[in-house]
Amino acid sequence: MNKKLILIVSCIIISIIYAKSQSDSYSFFIAGHVYGEQGVNNVAFHPPFKMKYPYIQSREEIKMGFFLGDVVYYPTSEDWDEVDADIDTLGIPVYITPGNHDLINRSLFEERYGTTYTSFVYENDLFILLDPLLNEWNISGEQYDFFLQTIEDQAQYTDNIFILFHQLLWYEPDNIYSVCHPNGLNGRADTINFWQEIIPICKSLENEVVFCAGDVGASQWSGYLMYDNFDNISLIATGMGYGVNDNFIVINVSENKDITYDVICLNSEELYCFGDLEDHAISLMDFKQNPQPLSCYPNPTNNILNITGLKAINCSFEVFSSEGKLMYKTNIYDSQEFQLNCSQYPKGVYLIKINSSTNHDLIRFVKI
Repeated sequence: MNKKLILIVSCIIISIIYAKSQSDSYSFFIAGHVYGEQGVNNVAFHPPFKMKYPYIQSREEIKMGFFLGDVVYYPTSEDWDEVDADIDTLGIPVYITPGNHDLINRSLFEERYGTTYTSFVYENDLFILLDPLLNEWNISGEQYDFFLQTIEDQAQYTDNIFILFHQLLWYEPDNIYSVCHPNGLNGRADTINFWQEIIPICKSLENEVVFCAGDVGASQWSGYLMYDNFDNISLIATGMGYGVNDNFIVINVSENKDITYDVICLNSEELYCFGDLEDHAISLMDFKQNPQPLSCYPNPTNNILNITGLKAINCSFEVFSSEGKLMYKTNIYDSQEFQLNCSQYPKGVYLIKINSSTNHDLIRFVKI
């Protein structure tokens, strides 16, 4: 390699490093189920959300927003005209990841907004918008090829990666995320490839990867807010339409690429009535810690884990992997101790859920 070529390559590398170090801080919002209450055809968006436009506009650092599906109740050209007019009123770019309602007329959506999956880079962070309804909640076929190629082309040159869509792809009826049930399972196959294919790709990266979904908050059976974090992965769900729990989230990215979250309450004068997003971690949702916590030892373990301090005569006992897969389930009767044989489990972090009529306990342990 001649000196001139070496100099050119060096300059390119330096430029990339410099660009990554010169990103400005910024924020963006994510909002799910923005048409609001089920069955109600508002003029564009959920009225309590529109009431928060002044708040969004007052924060100059909020540069854009994402509607995470179910933007309209039933899609007509008139409804989409109302959406476009409302976005113009907001005054910042807004991107749409379509939900099942939006795609009742897929051709109309694509005619107005183009392809239902895409990507772009902003302040050296990678944004990937996906459409799981193309194949029954699977990211497959040409969309999978697009996803994989985007990751291969961009991940090494960018910082954080934000992946946005409508459906709670991490939900399974028998995994830990079942406590945050989506509004609906429309079009979902019996098995999908989120945990088997998409998560392993993202876990192999050096980037922080944040998945954002918006199909919660519009029904009495659904969750309304959810957060989880493992390895380099974060999972977030937000939504509105059912009432007191309506919310949207502002995601803040600092100059050094740290990520923080503001959960915005729609139906209270107190903007932050839900506290921190981390307060809604899946390890805490719908559970309360026992005043005298259970104990487990040895932790970490490579064989037998001893759990002591059980107080109930009858309780269910479940073990989940960090990916939310149910590894083991049983009932424990009239015992204060239990031994779990985890010798065959892969190395990693696991969560034990113990439920009875009087207590709900969570224990994390590490298999080595």
